[in-house]
Amino acid sequence: MPVHMIAKFTELTTRQVRESLVVLIQQNLAVYAETQEKTRIMTYYEVNRVEILHRAMIPKVLFSSQEWFEREGAVVAQSILTHGKLTITDCIEDILKSTGTAAGRSATQRTMAIKKVFTKMVKEKCLIAVRPADSLTAADRDMVEEKRETDKLAMPPTAAQKAEIRRTIESKRAGLEGGNQIMGLKRTLDTVDDDDWEMDKRRKLTTSDVQIVDEVEEDVYFKINFERYTIRWRNAKIAEMFESRLNLTAKKIVETILKLAEDRMINCKEEHSSAVNVMMLFNRLPSDVNMVGTLEDARDSPVNSEAGECLDKYMDLLEEDRLEIVRKFQGRSGQYTVLLQKAAKVMRKKLIQDVVTSRFGLPYVRIMNMLLEKGKLEEKMISKFSMMPVKDVREKLTTLCTFGVLNLQEVPKTQERAPSRTFYLWEVVEDRAAMTIVDRLYQTMANLRQRRFVERSKRAVLLAKTERTDVKENAALLNDAETRELDTLNAVLEKLEIQELRVAEMVLVLRDF
Repeated sequence: MPVHMIAKFTELTTRQVRESLVVLIQQNLAVYAETQEKTRIMTYYEVNRVEILHRAMIPKVLFSSQEWFEREGAVVAQSILTHGKLTITDCIEDILKSTGTAAGRSATQRTMAIKKVFTKMVKEKCLIAVRPADSLTAADRDMVEEKRETDKLAMPPTAAQKAEIRRTIESKRAGLEGGNQIMGLKRTLDTVDDDDWEMDKRRKLTTSDVQIVDEVEEDVYFKINFERYTIRWRNAKIAEMFESRLNLTAKKIVETILKLAEDRMINCKEEHSSAVNVMMLFNRLPSDVNMVGTLEDARDSPVNSEAGECLDKYMDLLEEDRLEIVRKFQGRSGQYTVLLQKAAKVMRKKLIQDVVTSRFGLPYVRIMNMLLEKGKLEEKMISKFSMMPVKDVREKLTTLCTFGVLNLQEVPKTQERAPSRTFYLWEVVEDRAAMTIVDRLYQTMANLRQRRFVERSKRAVLLAKTERTDVKENAALLNDAETRELDTLNAVLEKLEIQELRVAEMVLVLRDF
């Protein structure tokens, strides 16, 4: 919608709409598109729904940033999430202004620590550079690129040429996202010795005097890359699956494989990870991994007690697992890959089963698993295989179909489509079931947020009192009843926020993994 239409529907002034749009674009929540209409250029604005849905995972982003990059990483992530996008200079100034310096550390030391963490987050693609084109809609960017390519042709492009141009644009974008070169990061030379070599003009720098260091460009804006966080969360979930199926050592091995292949991962829709060599895997395993003591035959036989042979046995165990997630790369010996989409499908299936179990019970899950294993079945066949009466089966099938997990397909025997001459086949379409559950989970999140709003509105007078300057400076101005009520409110809000985050993690598995 253009600005004047937004102002008309929201009943706000044009100035308020423009100021709000600036904030939304700064927070990456809105994008725009420009188009030529007669003699003037019109600007249309659109909500970036994906970015809005990602904001439900902000608490997990902050927790993961602290886990991966320690306290300074969480502070950097919080500053960027607060402002939408920031340069490294603005981020450091904002952190120093809001938190100051830690005890025993000067401002220079704090600045160097923040800059080091910021650079590490950019190198690991948890922060991504913002380009001017990122504020445009995806369709508008594609049209601009396509027009630039078609203008190079002497004749109007054919359908085959248009398809080729679109494939070229997609491959170029994929190469830009998955390339080794990181936008906003440059390499510079830095001295490593402390000698005052500038006093001796005849001295020349050698390779031992300088080293190549990565440095973030000061004029480039960065934002949180939710896709990279999602990839890491997905990889951690895959590794946890093998801990429950085998042991902690298997989890560490799969975790290391995914960590070695993480740099080449672009998004969560890739079929498999890049291949990892066994020798590289052996050298990169954590030092606390106990491979010898966790294999039965390695404990019994001294011949097989070497860590390298134990790793080969573990790789054989992972490859022979019933889930078939860890496989040899194209049959090559010594190179292994993880089937990411297959692992995501297993996680989605387990989550759907858990939802159905908690909502309806184990007999419903038994029917669903039967349909997943055997495919489309009639009601009588389901009753026969599940050893349940037809009446109970019919009721359970109707319940699951209403919930959105099952799908009913009609196959008529004749052209009349009479019910008596029609096969009614039941099936489970996992993708459709996952999206149905995602819709219900979003409704649950909306209910939790509404409950949080109601809890705060009930105590609006008390919250207004706590916002007063004198109460902030002296908490003793609140009496005992008000203090207890405030503690009760904080406990309720904390429980609601934790539940909302758990629901958001379930959505992450069903929608993004």
